[in-house]
Amino acid sequence: MSSPLAQIALAGAGTYLIRVSMISALGRVALGPTVQRALQLVAPAVLAALVVQTLLLENGELRSWSIWHPAAAVAAVVAWRTKSNVWTLIAGFGCVWTLAAIF
Repeated sequence: MSSPLAQIALAGAGTYLIRVSMISALGRVALGPTVQRALQLVAPAVLAALVVQTLLLENGELRSWSIWHPAAAVAAVVAWRTKSNVWTLIAGFGCVWTLAAIF
């Protein structure tokens, strides 16, 4: 099992089996409305954690101020107001490109 390709294939198969087992197990169980509402918040919470960690930390230390910070703030406001992924991306990238051209 020294081949990297075999290791990747084994890890992929293991991950797939874990996911299939949970889907098949939870497919037979009725989840309450509270659990369903909580599960709907998992993906946004994970995304928010990844974005905040990327904006604030670099190699485990606080990141210095950059053009990404105001662009993230603009994108967050646009996302909150419009609830549109397309407009959020346009606003965020537009802000980054504009600030990069200025500074």
